Amino acid sequence: MLYDEKLIWFKSCFRPHFDEMIFEPIDRLVHSQDALIGFIMMACVIDYLAGFWCGESREKMGVKSSYIGFIREYFNDKYNAEDLYYSLRNGLIHMFTIQNGKYALTHKNPELHLTTLNGQTLLNAGDFLEDLKGAKNGYFDEVQNQSDLLDKLVERFSNKGFLYVEPL
Repeated sequence: MLYDEKLIWFKSCFRPHFDEMIFEPIDRLVHSQDALIGFIMMACVIDYLAGFWCGESREKMGVKSSYIGFIREYFNDKYNAEDLYYSLRNGLIHMFTIQNGKYALTHKNPELHLTTLNGQTLLNAGDFLEDLKGAKNGYFDEVQNQSDLLDKLVERFSNKGFLYVEPL
């Protein structure tokens, strides 16, 4: 497939579908009383994005390296990437707890976001969502301008899929 065809597909199909299927539900959850479920989904979204960012090289790179790498690349040094990997991805997603006690989750408390209390960094759901959106937008903007990132995304989509989006 030609680069221009991939780019048109990404802009007109993949990117809007990603926002509709992923970020619209998270936005509803985070601003309701279901912020915990929103946190779980946000931790999963980082995993999804890291997979597209790495393409099929993720299998060689490893989930941990790609997850941490994506956070370091697109979250503007706001978070400790390794701590998020262990606390959110491994802890919250797999064990329904915040592993290693590095973070505490809060909801509708933007004044507490990234402050420390009792040795834990507080993550406010709405602020974390905004940072995740910024990371996604930064990455997707690069996908639109860098053929290697577009190729990796298309490769990952072609081999692993992503919910339903019109095929290439």
